Amino acid sequence: MDADAQKPAVKSASGRYGEVTHIRFSADELVGLKAIAERDGVTVSEVVRRLVRAEAGHLPVASEALRPAIVDMTDQLRRVGINFNQAVRAMNDGRVAQDEDLEQALIAVGDLVRQFREELKAMTVGSRKARKAKP
Repeated sequence: MDADAQKPAVKSASGRYGEVTHIRFSADELVGLKAIAERDGVTVSEVVRRLVRAEAGHLPVASEALRPAIVDMTDQLRRVGINFNQAVRAMNDGRVAQDEDLEQALIAVGDLVRQFREELKAMTVGSRKARKAKP
């Protein structure tokens, strides 16, 4: 039996990320990219993805030093979202006087809280290499 056939199936990087592109770097540029990758404990590909995300205006991936604070903020935002949902539910159930403007404002703020929470969560995902390195 072929040794490769015995290995568990692993989703390829192209399957996780979609399109593949090839980029040429000068020797100095590649040394710089590899230094950044080593410093951050990620692959050169992840460094390039982060640079592209930053240039495109996406939120960056959080460093290990910031990760606990962002995880805490994400949890706090989840709690705020729960409180907003409870307030809107109380209005819908008639336990609180109905005020359509207030209800719309609560829904809008709740949507913003969920969006911000998702963005914070995306910052804490990290690279696959970093996740595998953790015990």
